[in-house]
Amino acid sequence: MKKIILILTLFLIISCNNSVNNNGVTEEYKVKFEQQIEAFKSFTNGFNSENIDVLMSVFADSVQWNPPQYNEGKLLGYDDFKKSANYYFESFDEITFNPGEGLIGSDYAYWSGSLYSEGETNAEPNVMRAYGTWSGIHSETGAKVYNKWYAVINFNEDNKIATFSEWMDVNGMQVQINEFLESSKN
Repeated sequence: MKKIILILTLFLIISCNNSVNNNGVTEEYKVKFEQQIEAFKSFTNGFNSENIDVLMSVFADSVQWNPPQYNEGKLLGYDDFKKSANYYFESFDEITFNPGEGLIGSDYAYWSGSLYSEGETNAEPNVMRAYGTWSGIHSETGAKVYNKWYAVINFNEDNKIATFSEWMDVNGMQVQINEFLESSKN
C-alpha cells in the first residue's frame, strides 16, 4: 500500500511539473496568450488594410479606451475609438505596426504576466503589453511618419479587448510632417 501511495505521489508531482513551467505558466496560459497576440494582429491588420470592421472586431462593445494624447484621464468607449481609427484612415496611408521595433535588448513585442511594484506576481495572460512602432504616409503631404508606441491591453473571457491604454508621441507625427514640408521647399 505504501508503494502505491508513493507511486501515485510521484505521478502527481511529475504531472504537475509537466503542465506548469518553472515560471508558473501553464499550457492553458500559453495558448490564451497566443490567442490574444492573434487578436492584436487582427487589430493591426485592420489598420493596415483600412478595414474598420476587422479592426473593431477585436473590441468588446463595452471597451474602455485611454487614448495616447492627454485628455484629463477620461475613459472613452467603442464609438470614440472607431471615430479615431477612421480619422487615421482618412489622414494616413500604409499604416503599419512594426512589432518590437524600438525596444533595446529585445525583439519581443508582446508581454504578459508580471511582477508588480507591490510585490505581487501574476502569470495569467489577461493583461498584455505590446511594444513597437507605427508608421504611415500622411495622405495630404506624402510625409512618412514613425511613432514608438506602447499599450496595455486587457482581454475579457471572449478574447475581446475590454480595456485599452496606449502611449505615443501624437505631436511627433505633426513634427515629422512639418520637417518633411520644410525639406521639400529646399
